[in-house]
Amino acid sequence: MLKEFSINLIAVTGVLWLIYVSTRFARYLADAAVGNMPADVIFSLLGLSSLGALSILLPIGAFLAVMLGLGRMSSDNELTVMAACGISNLRVMRNVLLFAGSIAVIVAVLALYIVPGVMSDRYELQQRAKVSANTTGLIAGSFKESRDGDWTFYSEGLSANKQFMENVFIEIHREEKPLIFRSETGYFEVDSITGNKFLVLDDGYRYEGKAGDQDFTIAQFGSHSLLVEKGDDGEVRERHKAMPTKQLLERGEAQDIAEVQWRTSAALMTLLLCLMAIPLANAGPRQGRYAGFVPAVLLYIVYSNLLGVNRAWVAKGDIPLWLGGVWVHLLMLGLLLVLLNRQKLRRILDQYRQRISS
Repeated sequence: MLKEFSINLIAVTGVLWLIYVSTRFARYLADAAVGNMPADVIFSLLGLSSLGALSILLPIGAFLAVMLGLGRMSSDNELTVMAACGISNLRVMRNVLLFAGSIAVIVAVLALYIVPGVMSDRYELQQRAKVSANTTGLIAGSFKESRDGDWTFYSEGLSANKQFMENVFIEIHREEKPLIFRSETGYFEVDSITGNKFLVLDDGYRYEGKAGDQDFTIAQFGSHSLLVEKGDDGEVRERHKAMPTKQLLERGEAQDIAEVQWRTSAALMTLLLCLMAIPLANAGPRQGRYAGFVPAVLLYIVYSNLLGVNRAWVAKGDIPLWLGGVWVHLLMLGLLLVLLNRQKLRRILDQYRQRISS
């Protein structure tokens, strides 16, 4: 059984991983095509993203692996023969629990320790790629407009690593008071927390107003930052997901505890889903081995969505922190007990109906 579960796990997780990688690859290609990131970082981002997705793919992969293994044994009447030979359902559950426990430990290590580091590396690489995208296509001695056309800048030359501009001239288009900057050097910088993108100018002058007007001002500066692009909420959330688990626990805010509960829920979900596969895979007479897959997929969707809703509620403070990490798993544990004892419950209901009818 363990061998069959492992083979199914590799196959199912491999297929899901390929789907995820192909989707991400298409997204990164689209960003590179419009100039949002350099093409040479696509495969680095793809590798980090695919590694970070394992903590999400392994629970559903283990669930479907157990479903495939037990579904085949049920359709081939192997489970019936095993029960006739005196092998109890508890022994089957023990093997499933051994397999699920091993995968749950791997998922816990990935979600709590490895994936946050991988997400942090991916976030930093994405920010550096955004910085490089602003200087990509910049030719020394030519003008270049921003994406929204609000400002135009000119650089006499670029440094060897193409990260710094030399003898920079910038014009910000404003009807009332045009704004012009001239500096010795300039470079792009991204705030690691908010995702805001700045153009930093060093050793230059700022000219504001129209030539010939009395309110024309000239100011000299050592360093001046211009907000080029404001970071969106998605970048803030992505940065929060990349924070180490230890740091989240030390901060102890509601959104931090919600993130920790989300990471630990992946391991618990692996255990409960694999155990739920036992009654779902035990198909009845004249039913195929895939008869339980529709309710299994629906169960996974409900489970994962409840965890997502619980995460949002805990982050907003709508429910207590101690309850947020418990109620979803207790609900699924109760459903698991109902599925495992459905025949006994059915007999009790039949006896109750007979008593009422008599």
